[in-house]
Amino acid sequence: MVIAGTINRVAFYCRVNHRDRDYEKYLDDVMRRLEEEYGKQKWDLQIFFEEASGADPNRKEFNRLKAEIAAKKIDVVVTMRAATIARNWGQFMEFMLICSKRNVEVVCIDKVEDAQAIFQRIQEFKKRFFEGSNVTCE
Repeated sequence: MVIAGTINRVAFYCRVNHRDRDYEKYLDDVMRRLEEEYGKQKWDLQIFFEEASGADPNRKEFNRLKAEIAAKKIDVVVTMRAATIARNWGQFMEFMLICSKRNVEVVCIDKVEDAQAIFQRIQEFKKRFFEGSNVTCE
């Protein structure tokens, strides 16, 4: 959770395909989006960069990011879009649940494909259509 007046720990998760290796070109967008969302703050930025498939559950930097979140070392995750997190819904939901349990916000530069909004819609869908049944989505 981002707290005003403190140095907030930000993770920029950037997963790219093999054609585009330049994560630095997105750093201005990351800072602009953070300021848009939270106003001017002090940020301690960590970069989690990898060239990998979004369907691969064994992504080194993705798993390192999850471990940092679980260890309460991250306050907010910034990524380009929800699909950057994972192309597999199970992996996406697992990641978002880890973040939710640790009060870590997930902010996407591409607001149309915002991970937090997608996660909330899925949670609402589960609650509305599966609550009280023995069917699970996890």
